[in-house]
Amino acid sequence: MKPRILMFIKPFWKSMAKHRAKGDLIKSICEYADVMYWYHDGHAPQIVDYLNTKYQFKPDFIFHYDNASSYLSPDISGLEQLSIPKGYYVIDIHDGAHQRLRKTFIENHKIDLIFSVSKYPFLRTFPEYAHKFRWLPWSINPRIIKDWNMPKDIDYLLLGLVGQLNPPYKGVYPFREAVYEKMKREKGFKIHLHPGHTVGYAQNVLVNERYAKELNRAQIFFTCGSIYRYPVMKFFEAPGCRSLLLAEPNEDIFDLGFKDGQNFVACDQNNFFQKARFYLKHESVRTWITDNGYNLIHNHHTNDIRAQQFVQNVTAFLNGDEKV
Repeated sequence: MKPRILMFIKPFWKSMAKHRAKGDLIKSICEYADVMYWYHDGHAPQIVDYLNTKYQFKPDFIFHYDNASSYLSPDISGLEQLSIPKGYYVIDIHDGAHQRLRKTFIENHKIDLIFSVSKYPFLRTFPEYAHKFRWLPWSINPRIIKDWNMPKDIDYLLLGLVGQLNPPYKGVYPFREAVYEKMKREKGFKIHLHPGHTVGYAQNVLVNERYAKELNRAQIFFTCGSIYRYPVMKFFEAPGCRSLLLAEPNEDIFDLGFKDGQNFVACDQNNFFQKARFYLKHESVRTWITDNGYNLIHNHHTNDIRAQQFVQNVTAFLNGDEKV
């Protein structure tokens, strides 16, 4: 029997094109659980009573989406008054304000499980919550992140936040800054800036299918997980679109199956240029690693797989089992 899960989340994917990928994962969970969404501010016990009375929906588990930004989740009070097990989704934890927000929420609302997109950064920041921690890293929608059979007419591609071009983020992505400074005059190099988190679907920006097709055009794609060493979405999206990933690695990606020289290329600020030139020149080895990276993502890191992992963790907790 599928678990009944009440999700406190806002439908941000309907209006914010940049966040459609996050919504795709949430919708995938519906294949493996009986899910009810609640989008509005409110008092948790009253919401549960209302859903039980009107829809005969009594949740086995409550999942509260990340509350760091007001557009991601509603303001819900009274969770601590419910005996229903509760989970909480955490994305960023990189500054004191985020960390205090997380700890206050977890403690005040008596959260049972904490799902985080990062593993080692989370556990270093909140070692006291190791027993509540469940890893839920990013994943891809294979209907969008795929091989679009685009012409490979971009040699080197860099996308996203770069300090020189996004001053508020100066120093946050030093690897990308180094790549930009070295590559900006290199033949075949292309860069696109981050479109902003709240862009709408009517705006002509590089998101979703357009974004995936641009990735698919690239022979080589550069990225990093910032100074916080997160396994950001680009680690999954670039190889998932059959582009060779050259990246500054972090502990998380190695636990996710990334292997240097086999399905991606690990590099740093001192050697990325030499490695990029080598792999651009040597097509056979570049293609072999690129294909392996593509298979890694599509065999192990799709939304469907991640949704199953999420529901398995919830079910195991409800059954009193250990981590899955």
